[in-house]
Amino acid sequence: MKTFDRYILTEFFRVFLLSMIVMIAFYEMVSFIDMAGYFFKFKATFDMIFRFMLFKVPMGLFHVTPICVLLASVLTISSMSRFSELVAMKSAGVSLLRIAMPIILAAGAISVLSFLDSEYLFHLAAKETNRIYYDEIKKQPRKGLFSNDKFWYKADDGDIWNIGHIDTKKGVLRELSIFRFDKSKTHIVSRVNASKGRYADGKWILSDYLERTFSEGGKFTEKYYKEKTLPKSAVPIADLTKVQLDPDEMNLDQIRTYIHDIKSKGYDATKYIVKMHSKIGFPLISLVMPLLAIPLGARSSRGGGIMVGISISVIIGVGFWFSFSTSLAFGEAGRLPPTLSAYGAHSVFAMIGLYMLLTDNQ
Repeated sequence: MKTFDRYILTEFFRVFLLSMIVMIAFYEMVSFIDMAGYFFKFKATFDMIFRFMLFKVPMGLFHVTPICVLLASVLTISSMSRFSELVAMKSAGVSLLRIAMPIILAAGAISVLSFLDSEYLFHLAAKETNRIYYDEIKKQPRKGLFSNDKFWYKADDGDIWNIGHIDTKKGVLRELSIFRFDKSKTHIVSRVNASKGRYADGKWILSDYLERTFSEGGKFTEKYYKEKTLPKSAVPIADLTKVQLDPDEMNLDQIRTYIHDIKSKGYDATKYIVKMHSKIGFPLISLVMPLLAIPLGARSSRGGGIMVGISISVIIGVGFWFSFSTSLAFGEAGRLPPTLSAYGAHSVFAMIGLYMLLTDNQ
């Protein structure tokens, strides 16, 4: 490794680590302020709050890493430009792309670490923060649980709904089973099977409704209806939105398995395919940021100081985030192919950055 490579990396990681400390502190502060009302309302103990905020750290690391890489890239190059260090290197025949290479390689390594965070820490931390919030702080365990390829929902009347697939946009349930219990809530008295349930006019309409009522001695009776209506209070449609499997609580392998399962049953997996690609796409933002930040940082005014670097970072960050979020929304809506929605913004920004790096004449 050449001397100027070590120097650039030292400056980059100095700013990166400082930015990471500041951004994590800011992330934790915002998270606490956002949740403070709930902490006080449900009288959360210090231990509950501490553990909740502690498990927010891996999630914060994942979310703030791209902006920290962006800030470190811009401020490192801007500082070198301001003190004429870039001019000296270019006078020695070193191109801007070669100067940027240590930062780009470092950003690539950070992207890998960010991906590993999402695979082995983030989704576990998301599960634990949700568990602490619902089970310990609110003392209201979530009505919905996900196991293998099924959704389990406990209704207010004590019935347990087992749902194969939920489409909240269309208000449709598929492969539905309802287990009803006696007053002691220990014995099943009947089981309902329905191929489909749709929400219409404030009620649930279940198709191919088959109800088995169990009696003592293992005997049962069956009743079949082509359609059967249940009141909306049986399962509020708003609750099903919360019951749906949260991609944040899955790693890449789990979400890939889930996608394969629902596709094999003929259901629409577009939303989860986009989420799967975004789990790869988000860490890659850290690799794309330096490609655009470095040439813009090198072109900033020498007398502009740190505020110019921060301003450039804000402009790049907002522009990329708007493009990335918009394309993901179009992808989930089926308006863009999943791969294009997840990586389209990366490609555009990376090509613009590479063009500026390769055509730099400063």
